[in-house]
Amino acid sequence: MHTTRFFSSLTRWSVYLLFFLTPTFFLPWTSNVLEVNKQMLLVLLTAVGLMAWLGSMVVQKRLTFKAGWLNLPPALFLVSALVSSIGSLAGYQTWVGQASQEYTSFLTTAVLVFLFYVLMNVRDEVPVARGAVMALFASAATSGILGLLSLCGWFRLPFDFANVAGFNLVGTINGFAAFLCAVMFMGVAAWMVSDKKPGLLPDGAAGVAARALIAANVVVALLVMVAADVSSLWIVSALCVLVIAAFGFFRAASFPDPRRFALPLFVLLVSVLLFFFRTPLSLNAPVVVSPSYGASWDIAKGVLSEGWPRLIAGSGPGTYAFDYSLLRPNAVNATIFWNTHFDRAKSHVLTLLTTFGSAGALLWLVSMLAVGAAGLARLLRQKDAAAWQTAFVLFSGWFALFVTHLFSSSNVTLSFLLWGLSGLLAAECARTVVETDFGRSPRLGLAASFAFVLVAVGVLATLFVSGGRYAAEMAFAKAVSQDASGADAGTVIDTVNRAVSLNPHSDVYQRNLASAYLARARATINAAAGKDLPADQRASVSNDISAAVNAAKRATELEPNNVSDWSVRAMIYRDVMPFVANAEDFAAATVLQAVALEPGNPAHQVDLGRIQLAVAERAKQMKGAENAEFAAAAAKGETDNLAAAEKSFLAAIALKSDYAVAHYYLAATYEREGRMDDATTRLEALRAAAPNDVGLGFQLAMLYVRTKEYDAARAELERIVQIQPNYSNALWYLASLYELKGDHAKALAAVTSVAKLNPGNADVASRLAKLQAGETTVQMPAPVEEPSSSSTVEGEVQEDAPADGQGVVDTDTNSP
Repeated sequence: MHTTRFFSSLTRWSVYLLFFLTPTFFLPWTSNVLEVNKQMLLVLLTAVGLMAWLGSMVVQKRLTFKAGWLNLPPALFLVSALVSSIGSLAGYQTWVGQASQEYTSFLTTAVLVFLFYVLMNVRDEVPVARGAVMALFASAATSGILGLLSLCGWFRLPFDFANVAGFNLVGTINGFAAFLCAVMFMGVAAWMVSDKKPGLLPDGAAGVAARALIAANVVVALLVMVAADVSSLWIVSALCVLVIAAFGFFRAASFPDPRRFALPLFVLLVSVLLFFFRTPLSLNAPVVVSPSYGASWDIAKGVLSEGWPRLIAGSGPGTYAFDYSLLRPNAVNATIFWNTHFDRAKSHVLTLLTTFGSAGALLWLVSMLAVGAAGLARLLRQKDAAAWQTAFVLFSGWFALFVTHLFSSSNVTLSFLLWGLSGLLAAECARTVVETDFGRSPRLGLAASFAFVLVAVGVLATLFVSGGRYAAEMAFAKAVSQDASGADAGTVIDTVNRAVSLNPHSDVYQRNLASAYLARARATINAAAGKDLPADQRASVSNDISAAVNAAKRATELEPNNVSDWSVRAMIYRDVMPFVANAEDFAAATVLQAVALEPGNPAHQVDLGRIQLAVAERAKQMKGAENAEFAAAAAKGETDNLAAAEKSFLAAIALKSDYAVAHYYLAATYEREGRMDDATTRLEALRAAAPNDVGLGFQLAMLYVRTKEYDAARAELERIVQIQPNYSNALWYLASLYELKGDHAKALAAVTSVAKLNPGNADVASRLAKLQAGETTVQMPAPVEEPSSSSTVEGEVQEDAPADGQGVVDTDTNSP
């Protein structure tokens, strides 16, 4: 009996810790301080609860399990997740999760389903549910107050990663607001049905503390929601108020004081007003950007139309970024997010539909609706007042989270809370308990013991793998910190190599290791300042280049559908072309693979064109060879590669008409082909036909610059700025033309405008400082837009200002 009580207590406390720690837990030792740590905590505590639950049955020699149809949908959903993972486009990212995809990985999915069954079968479900709810209230108050203080700029945690507006312990500002919204309605529901008798809320000092937590959560949640001003959350709030009002109508006797309905009605009023009008509260909350509902639906349809396997099982958990790269709408190139890889859809359901397929999304929906329907039926039939209060509070939070997942994206905290409340609600609804004594069935006892050992081995293996993965994350985060602090390349490489040795399955580590090796090779070559390297340094550069190529190749082998890996590999091949024979062939083939994975991104076409330009330049240098046949072949090679480069740059411009990098290199191609006049004449005609097309006008201005017709270029750029005052590259080059003319004041004003449009850009800040110091230049700069590499967004993007989504990307805010 003592052992049985110990196991039961262990299960309960693992549940309480999960509900308190998951929303607040973080550790500063990993590159992602939230999701990785929350997943690790979730795995550990769920494993403890699962083992304690199974162990109690083995010790008692009695199988106890709540029967009913609620058991079936989650099990089928887990099977569909397994099938989807087996056929996934990704490997490690699908099974374990990385780059903010931990919440949707197979590991997390399996853990959440197991947690559902543990909670559904926990002993004394009403007391356990009340304890979990109280733990959640305390957790929400803690994370909510810290997040609100950070949002106001009054207090921030003493870590560098916390020194940003809107940092909180849940995730993005939208996820934070959604979490607080759900807990707020649980608190409102608990307060509305509580009376002076000991019930859901405890009596005495504990009851006062519980009511204080509820009040704090309501105030903080409303302030954060008003600051974030997310339109979908106002819909969720309005629906939750209507649900509470409906229960107030049908179960009026369960609500001791009708005056308490003033609070939800006030929330309803705020929700309706802010759904239509801009928020009056300005706390500098970051804006979360995601694909629009329309774009998300189009991507889902594109994946499901690839054939029966994709229709049923999707592309695999954690692969939404791959799907977005392949099927992204071309209209996104007209926004500032044209080079962003979104890793989730506008809503969690659309993410599931894309990555888990129609079967997975349907079974997830059935699982949630089954719990909701059972909870609703229980609320309509329940006679016991205390049990009804508990079920009502659980249902209020569950409903808010369920609707949130229909409208918004998710993360580890929100996914845990939805499945956790589902398990607690299912425990209230499932009343049929199956009990079998092992003494009556020795075979059943043997099977149960074998199952316990099998589960124990599986749990230990999972914890072992997760521990190694976590150690690798710590090493990688240390390498990032070393690089940011200016440590030498060798130290950084050694630390990344440790991360690779601890977790050889992550393409992220391999990709960064390749970049580190290449950076050290570049530094060695640059330090020579054009002089010949000594033999030992030549050997070192050769070894670094070889290691960079091998690491990049390994990254593409681990995740062959990740376009970022191919982009880095192509960059390495392009940089080593002067030193490695046939590197240009490998570089071109690698870029073409990137184009195949992300055909709508003009950056890959430009990368291909740059390789072709470099090959043409090499051929040009060989045209003077004494061997006539060799010289003729070189001349033909130059002509062919220039033509191919022109085609690549034009393809990039067709995808993004105002892509300054493509215009820049296309101008260089025209110059080498000797066709500058023809190009200028053609663009002037096109500009005349479409005078408001700033992309064409900008290309024409760049050609004027190449031919040193600076007055014409300045006039064209001034015309463009009149049409589109916030055109960064037009202002950038216009400033240079003002400098060439000697108009320092106008140059300074133009660069100041560029700095406001591009905060944090080092090149812009440097140029502005020089102009403010009175320095001028007579050289034309490179485009301000040129990216150093394709950026992959790990999680939802948070920007300081919204962008013109044009129906493709949404800033997910109700503020104009």
